[in-house]
Amino acid sequence: MLRIVSIAVLVALGCTFLSGASLAAGAFTLAAGANGAWLQGPDAAFPQALEAGATASSSLSPHISLVGSGFYGFKENYERYSAGARVTATDVADPNFNVYLGVQYRGGSKDSVRPNEWAPDAGFGWKPNKNWPRVIVGADAGYGLQSNKVLAIVALRYVLVAK
Repeated sequence: MLRIVSIAVLVALGCTFLSGASLAAGAFTLAAGANGAWLQGPDAAFPQALEAGATASSSLSPHISLVGSGFYGFKENYERYSAGARVTATDVADPNFNVYLGVQYRGGSKDSVRPNEWAPDAGFGWKPNKNWPRVIVGADAGYGLQSNKVLAIVALRYVLVAK
């Protein structure tokens, strides 16, 4: 598990420093969390896997971020990682809700999360409670360009280092 968190943090920190952004300027976010994941598409069980891990992001601008993540799947004892970029849009009426489009290179330690491939993805993030501004609920789906497999997740995150 420590290796997974380390991968996510190193990817995002590397992105932060390569982009010239400053940690002091609040360009970096690190969150720990859990996912319900569907690894094989719409016929998978609900959920097919439970995962725990971390996500990290580095803002290049208010709406463009470099992202990285690492997760451990408990059912099949796999490790899954991803790194890429995304463009976000925030709801003007509700700044605690955003949607995004992106592309990530994803891979993992077992066949269920392979092959290592590029995957366009889309999702949303929502802070449902003003009293708990570090809690984020979200969902994401990515389509593997090589495997033609969809990886979909429902996520619960706790922000450890915030923008």
